[in-house]
Amino acid sequence: MPELQEEALKAQLKSEDFARVYLLYGSQGYLKQHYAALIPKKCVTPGMEGFNFKKMEYSDGATLAAVLDAAEVLPAFGGKMCIVARDFPLDTLGADDQSRLEAFLKDPPESAVVVFWQDTTVVEPRKSAKWRSVIAQIGKAGATVSLDTPNRQTLLRLLTTGAQKRGCTLGKAEAEFLTETVGDDLSLLLGELEKLCNYKQGGEITRADIEAVATKSLEANVFDLSKSLAAGNCARALALLGKLLSDKERPEMLLGTLIGAYVDMYRVKLAMESGESAQYPAELFNYKGKEFRLRNAARDAGKMGVQELRTCLDLLHEADTALKWGVQDPKTVLERLLVQLSQVKAGR
Repeated sequence: MPELQEEALKAQLKSEDFARVYLLYGSQGYLKQHYAALIPKKCVTPGMEGFNFKKMEYSDGATLAAVLDAAEVLPAFGGKMCIVARDFPLDTLGADDQSRLEAFLKDPPESAVVVFWQDTTVVEPRKSAKWRSVIAQIGKAGATVSLDTPNRQTLLRLLTTGAQKRGCTLGKAEAEFLTETVGDDLSLLLGELEKLCNYKQGGEITRADIEAVATKSLEANVFDLSKSLAAGNCARALALLGKLLSDKERPEMLLGTLIGAYVDMYRVKLAMESGESAQYPAELFNYKGKEFRLRNAARDAGKMGVQELRTCLDLLHEADTALKWGVQDPKTVLERLLVQLSQVKAGR
């Protein structure tokens, strides 16, 4: 079976036409957890969960052999036997486990549904031939589902309808601003939405409410920092850096995100200098679900020239090297970098 999209998975579960084996992976922990709970709820006879549902954790010492043995047990009183196996390292199995899994996948029992839920395990098929092989094997026997960030319209719809269910109103522009503030992780977004709705106790959620209540992501904070630098406000940039460091943000993560912001600006600037739109880099690079980064970059890149941005990228590279070598205090490296970046803007 080819890889299922989320909508196809929903339809499959609604029709109760279950695959015998599922592999749930991807970047959205909320969606993976949601379907790891929904599949057994749909396929196990109500009231029979104690007999026909097993959740096995690799971190708790469960073995692959135990998972496959459980799938061979006939369900009590009809329905399906369902086994949810969390974070099993299917890409690094020993020879015996690999052989047993391959034999199982050739003819999985019709009476069972096995869900391999890669919760905290990072699965990157583009980078890993082993994971590509696992995905291909499970795809032949059942269904593989990559649960990543929904497209922009779906994400905004989830937020606006989520607000309605909680007795509040969230406009599309405000939902967009919430994603720019918090990021695109669904579990974080829905948590912040819950917080906002509790704060408002009904009525319309405004941009001011989001600014007052929502917790900013590292990316959003660094965008504010780069915005201050592009505007030549070094004092505000240093104050933001100080707060981020006091909040225990890792210096290398701060620098990496700042590098990303300047790369965005450089790409947008080159596109616009060539007569293309600010969104043109999305056709060449992966900005799926993060198109707002290009809008932010267009705002800031308009204040800087191509050569200035190249100089900034050189300074960022030097700071990255200094952090990796560890010969200087990270705070000192980052503070010096912000001063240097602001001096580029000032033309010094």
